Amino acid sequence: MNTKGEFYSGTSGLVLPVANKLGFLPAYKDKSRLSYYASMFNSLEVNSSFYKIPMATTTRRWATEVPAGFKFTFKLFRGITHNKALAFEEALVEKFMHVIDQVGVKKGALLVQFPASIRFDSFSQLELLLTIIREYDPKKTWQLSIEFRHISWYRKETYKLLARYHAAIVIHDMPKSIPPEVKSRLDFEYVRFHGPAGDYKGGYSDEVLQGYADKINTWLAEGKTVYVYFNNTIGDALKNLIKLNESIVK
Repeated sequence: MNTKGEFYSGTSGLVLPVANKLGFLPAYKDKSRLSYYASMFNSLEVNSSFYKIPMATTTRRWATEVPAGFKFTFKLFRGITHNKALAFEEALVEKFMHVIDQVGVKKGALLVQFPASIRFDSFSQLELLLTIIREYDPKKTWQLSIEFRHISWYRKETYKLLARYHAAIVIHDMPKSIPPEVKSRLDFEYVRFHGPAGDYKGGYSDEVLQGYADKINTWLAEGKTVYVYFNNTIGDALKNLIKLNESIVK
């Protein structure tokens, strides 16, 4: 009998249901936005790290502002993932890994999202990047998750490579690059919602969310850890997140 898996969910970037601290509950009036967010959800996909590598002191502080059991997911810096032909400097990877490691036991997943311009012909560079990431994470304490934005990646060679590095393909709904359903033997899954049209706007129907909830509940019953983040932050990310959470079997 499988032990039930763990479920972590949140928004892509910190999104709150109130405009400012005036709307915080009394107990959080003197707390940070992160602390208030963490009182409602158990994980956050940090997107700011995609634009700028934070300071180690900052990520260390973040870990003190959330309760035990909270998990941080970080999006890898674009200076690593978004260069032509996937060219990157190992020193940047080393710096990034050092910074995010400061959250300690509150490590969740490491999101590596490539643009549509990065295609299968960059396979060797992807292999190099995965190798370097795992050199700085030899115990695989980060759940490495790869989001492809070009369909050329969806083939056996890619799946075999990712399996070797204990890395998952992100299940997402960005038009033109939606991954095919492939049975994963990994012990975790990563789902990312970009909005029904892939433009970070709008929201999902209850029926669509229930369909995903059914899949998630199956994974959890199999003992998998599941990470889910809503990136439709211009739209109904919070509403959709809350609705999905209600359908997850505790």
